[in-house]
Amino acid sequence: EFFLEHLGYTVAQAGGLNAAMGTLCMTWALLGGWIADVVLGRYMTIVMFGLLYVLGSVLAAAAAWPDWSSTRMYMLGIMFLVPLGTAGIKANISNFGADQYDVSDPAQAAAQERFFSWFYMSINLGSAVAYGYLTTLGSSGGLGIPKEYGYFSAYTIAAAFMLLAVAIFCSKRSQYRMQVPQKSSALGAVVRRVVSVARQGVAEAKLVFLGAMLLIAGVGCSVAQAIAPEFRFAGCLTNLAFVFAALGVCLVALPCRSPRWLTSENELLEAEEDFKDEDVRDYLRLLPLLFTGNLAFSALYNSMQFWYQQQACQMDLRLAGTQLAGSFFCIADCLGIVLATPIAIDWFNPIMEKRTQGQFGHRAKFGLGMAFAAFSAFLAARLEVDRRLSPSLEVASNCAPPGISMNSLPAAWMVVPFFLMGLGEIYTQPVLMHLSYSQSPKSMRTLTAATGLVVGAVSNALFTVQVASLAPFVPNDLNDGHLEYGYYANVLLGGVCYVAYLAALDNFEEKNFNA
Repeated sequence: EFFLEHLGYTVAQAGGLNAAMGTLCMTWALLGGWIADVVLGRYMTIVMFGLLYVLGSVLAAAAAWPDWSSTRMYMLGIMFLVPLGTAGIKANISNFGADQYDVSDPAQAAAQERFFSWFYMSINLGSAVAYGYLTTLGSSGGLGIPKEYGYFSAYTIAAAFMLLAVAIFCSKRSQYRMQVPQKSSALGAVVRRVVSVARQGVAEAKLVFLGAMLLIAGVGCSVAQAIAPEFRFAGCLTNLAFVFAALGVCLVALPCRSPRWLTSENELLEAEEDFKDEDVRDYLRLLPLLFTGNLAFSALYNSMQFWYQQQACQMDLRLAGTQLAGSFFCIADCLGIVLATPIAIDWFNPIMEKRTQGQFGHRAKFGLGMAFAAFSAFLAARLEVDRRLSPSLEVASNCAPPGISMNSLPAAWMVVPFFLMGLGEIYTQPVLMHLSYSQSPKSMRTLTAATGLVVGAVSNALFTVQVASLAPFVPNDLNDGHLEYGYYANVLLGGVCYVAYLAALDNFEEKNFNA
């Protein structure tokens, strides 16, 4: 909204820059992982990138000062330093937390698995504060803060709390279990092994290398299109991003289902590095799960990310003489995670473990999460039909495109789909994080975490085209379209990817890397 209200960007430009920022937050995770692996270690990487985040927020706050608005300073903070800081933290923080457990103790091993759920809950607790207060503070002011100082105050608060978080994190340094930097990068080891085997004429290695290059090209086209959505070749870039990303996923995932083809004949590679061929194979065999699992849930999650807010904006948003923003209801997603996580960990999961005789593992939990997310999308589709059939209020919506009125169906109904999507998240995202950590060699865990984030950027490139293809059914005025078709398409696509995930899981043999 700051792009729209203060910098003079169009709706398309502002949305594109927001999308590009999200993609950068994920793709730069590879840089954060590399620095942690071979330069600073996880602890110092988290500290340094946390301070970069603080600096980015400070620059954004300074640029939002009413008497001194600077587009360049704002872009430097929001489009460079904040994504860079976010990527460095995300690539390392969950693994650093998991490192603190001694998994030789069965009790601590079980606690380590629960840690990923508590970690994901804590992230969304912060998001609840942001959606519930800071977004409104930025656009409207509040609690004695005038509207013109709203964004300045919001970014200042964000910088202050991140600085406080870094300080608290540093205060316990003497109690942490530290991982020393490696002699070489895990990412470099994987690239060198794959290239070496490709040069030996192994077809699978050539396909993986080509697929990786296509994925990079796909993400690049996606970012370029997001930054310049009004460029005359933007539609072409979107289509190229989809083609490159889709082909890249297939060319990487299929050969990695069984990466026995990776056997390096160059003994010097293993002698000079911290990695063996087996380490690289164990990393590669995780890729089909990371791709299919993330894509399966993302297909459903994108219903909320792209459309739930837009749908809410054409429902009755009035409350106590004012209008809520459609984005306000995102707080229900966060609350679903925050409220349900303790119940799931302390009550529901133990019951299911007992009733299934210990079989309530990755497969069952992920399937339950997908079911919650699919139910969320189906319910949103039903609410959209009811909304469209409800009478128009002839009252303009403050968050819909100009001139579009609200319908009489109360927007409060959208709390339920948002909440259900939050339930889906607690049984999918922590599950994938724990699977990635526990099934990676210790030397590959940072790279695996970063790869999971990059897969998110790849999914953006794929689903942008899907959203564009459904545009005729999702016009600016939803009363003239059929948004529910988009939800049905997402459920169908999510189901296809979920079947692919189950197939990859059937082909996957779990190992113990903590022995």
